[in-house]
Order: sequence, then structure tokens, then C-alpha cells
Amino acid sequence: MLEIMLTIFLPMKKLLTYFTAFTVSLIINAQDQQNLSVVYGSVFKNDKREIPVDIVGKDDNGYYLLYSEGRFGQGDDMYLRKFNLDLTPSGQEINLKSETYDGKFNSLGLAKIKEDIVHLFYVLNSEGKTYYHQTVSLNDFTLGKKTKITTISNDTKKAINSVSRFIISEDDELITMFYTIPNKGKEHTKFRIQTFDSNFNEQSNRFYEFPFDNNVLSIRNVFTNDDNELFIICKKYDSKKILYEDDNFGYEYLIYKVKLDGLEKLAMVRPNEVHMRGLTPTLVNENELLLTGLFSKVDKYSMTGIYATKIDLQSGHTIYSKYNKFSAEFFSQLFKPGKKKDKAIVKYNQGKREDPNYVLKKAIPLENDELLVLAEQMRTYSYNYVTTYYHDNIAAIKLDNTGNVVWTNKIGKRQEKVNVPIYNSFYPTMRGDKLFLLYNCNINNLNHKNGKLSKPFNTSEYAFIATVLDDDGNYNRQIISTKEALKGVTIRPLLYNWEDENTLLMFGQDIDNLKNQRFIKVRFN
Repeated sequence: MLEIMLTIFLPMKKLLTYFTAFTVSLIINAQDQQNLSVVYGSVFKNDKREIPVDIVGKDDNGYYLLYSEGRFGQGDDMYLRKFNLDLTPSGQEINLKSETYDGKFNSLGLAKIKEDIVHLFYVLNSEGKTYYHQTVSLNDFTLGKKTKITTISNDTKKAINSVSRFIISEDDELITMFYTIPNKGKEHTKFRIQTFDSNFNEQSNRFYEFPFDNNVLSIRNVFTNDDNELFIICKKYDSKKILYEDDNFGYEYLIYKVKLDGLEKLAMVRPNEVHMRGLTPTLVNENELLLTGLFSKVDKYSMTGIYATKIDLQSGHTIYSKYNKFSAEFFSQLFKPGKKKDKAIVKYNQGKREDPNYVLKKAIPLENDELLVLAEQMRTYSYNYVTTYYHDNIAAIKLDNTGNVVWTNKIGKRQEKVNVPIYNSFYPTMRGDKLFLLYNCNINNLNHKNGKLSKPFNTSEYAFIATVLDDDGNYNRQIISTKEALKGVTIRPLLYNWEDENTLLMFGQDIDNLKNQRFIKVRFN
């Protein structure tokens, strides 16, 4: 089974306080472009060989970042580091691995519960997997004693195979822990749900069992609605052989509602003779679920269309279910005009070519139950012990409230980086009826619509840019900050937190010397 333990972090909006402006502010104004301002923090040098993995939050005393040891943050040791309100290092940090454990220590991250930051982690040993929590007092910046939450014991299989997740309610009053019981492939998939109050006092403890064996069932997503009801999305295969080969259409997606007296099967989606690697859930209207997924006729790693369905979470009724095949124009949009493009269109129309390596990244609910779906072209290539991470073009698809395509567009992007992917990809945010995509780019690509793109990294033309997508699907690119203004630092698009509803705090490092680091704030005026 796929391990889906999700790290829980602190939303900065819950710790919102007055923020002191620092250093220089750059205003970017251009005709027909958005007014963005950038505020730069000073460059500081990190003494240790470690990098931040999350901007945790802020209070009256400062900012808090979660650091991990190692050049790429791959180490076991985790540190909570405090920064001053001007975003300079305070020199204070807490080693979250503060003692020696009989087993392998694994930090799951930090969560804001009430007025404290809570560290969640587990220790894996011969007995099983034991979960703990530890409170960080922000008043004196100290780490309290660890407290056991629960233990997943080794059963007929080791607890490392357990799928688990913590979910914290919006009001912090309810903490739900979901985990599967490790057992053999021919045994039924079993799981347990424990709930706790904000102090981790147990409120309930219930056991459940799916009517399918482990070797044909894969849990893909666990989520709650506004009423804290729990739902599970599974992928169920027709046989163990299909599960591991997965080269035909012998599977279906099942949506379950977890009730006090058992599991209620709400809906089923069986792909209609297409490959569909996953379904992304989006909640709308409190109790309606939108599921979207890219599908392919030829290759499970390609994209020829988008599937959309809406399900009533109370009755299980399917409101609509639509397969939308993309046009040849959308497929070939980024091709340079010429014979190569013409031949590609012919093969696409014949079903012999598709858009390769697209992964659905985000589904954003819009007004009137419309949906904006974003996909990114992603792949890795390994050769001679070196892995290159490719995060390229972005596909944007708008769906109406019946699941039909309103428009499609592609934004050309070229990001390839050896050994580390942290500077790749993009961060999306809606501002009114406009979508902002923030990512690292080359200035030469600002007016790019088709043909070859220039790479952004390690060039004087590097810039951090915004692609602004209008409600009709048209877009333009604009520079947020240049390499010169950033003083050699490259922004990490997926390391961010919101200062307030208009201010996005982001972080960057020097690619050639990771110890040189700085913050910026992007303000949407």
C-alpha cells in the first residue's frame, strides 16, 4: 500500500500579528499587468548543513521555520528555528529529536493546536510504530515532554506498512487519527480510527474492515467534510496481477463514508476503457464532492482528456459524470508551427500520440460550482547515479458546473534540475477572478507562446515570475523579481505561507551555496 501520512503544518493566518516591514520594496507596474510589490529580507548565512522544509508561522515573538539536516533536507534530525520579526535569525532553535530513541525516529511535522505548536512524530522498532506528540511553548520557546498517542503493533506484517493520517478540525477541538492494521495481502484491509481532544485525550476508538483483501485494495485519500465526517477514496483492482502490472483497465475507485456502525459505500467510478491514475477530491457546497482526474487512451502516464464527477456525500447520488477529450489544438498548442506540428496533430487524431507525463496538481473551486484544474508535466531521468527532475509545462482546464470543459490553455515552462527538485514547480493562488502562477523562469520566455523555451537556472536571465491567467483563459507573464534583485538567491515556489490575505511570505537559497538564504514577501495590491 501507498504510505500517505501527511505532514500537518501551521497556517500563518492563525497566528496573524503586526509585521514590521524590512529593507527594500520594489513596485512592479506595467500597462495591463497586476500591481505587485516585493519586499526583500536581508541575506543571511545558515551555519549548519540543513535547509528549511516549512515556514511554520508567526506570533508576537517572531517567525518559526522547520529545518531538516542534510544538503537537500533528507536527514533525520529536525529543528524548529526562530526568526526575529525582521526575519533575521534569532539564534534560537529547538532540536525536535531531543533524545535517543530505541528505533528509527521520524518527524511528521508541526501543527498549531490552540495556542501552542505541537510536534508529531513516531518511532519505528521491532515492536511496531509508536506515535507521540510534544508541545512547543512559544512564550519561552521550549520543548515539553513527549506523550504517547498510540502504538500500531506489528501484526502478520510489520507496522511500517501501515497507512496513516492525522486530521485536525478547523476549530482545533477534534483530532482524528486514521491508520490501517498491517496484515498479509490475502487478508481483508483493516483500519482503526481514534479521535482526541486538543490535549490528545482519547474520545473514541473504533475498528473497521473493508470487504476486500490488501492485495487488491489501495487507499488513495482520506478527508473530512465541514461536519468532521470521514470519507475514504480507494482504488480496487480486479486481481493482484492487475494491481502490480496496472497495464489494463481492471480497476475502479470506491468512495466510502465512515459511520459509527460501519462503512457505507457511497459511489463507484470505473474508468470507461481509459487509464485514470487518480482522482482529486474537492468539496463544494458543504456536502458535495467533485472528483477530477486526467485520463488516457494509450498510456497511463499520458493525458488525452479530463474526467469529472460530482457526488452528493449524504445520499451517494452521482449528480454528473463526464469524460472530456482534449482537442488537437490544445495538444499541439506549444509546438512551433511547421511540418513537425502538423504530423503530431495527425497522430493525435489517430490516437497514436498523447500529451506525456502530465500530473494533476490542483483543483480550485470557483463561483457557481465551476472548477479550475491545473496539471504539470513532470518526470525524472536517472543516469550514472544522477537524477534530473523535470517540471515543465502547465495545463489549465476550466470546467463548468456540469463537468464540461469551458476552455483549456497551456503555459510553457521549462524547469530541469539535477539532484534536487525544490526549485521546480509552481505556486498557484486565486486573486478575485484571476489565477496567479508563481515560478522560476527565464526572462527570454516572457512572451513565449510556442517553440523552444530557455532554462532559468544558473543564468543571468533568471527571474521569479508570475503568469496571470484571466477568467477567459488568456494569460500574460510579468517579472516579480530578477536575479540581481534577489542577490543570487533562487526562490523555492512550494516553500511559503500567507502573512495575511494579501501578503505571501516565500523563501529562497543560493543554488551554488545553500547556506546563503533569504525571505521575500510578495504583496498583491
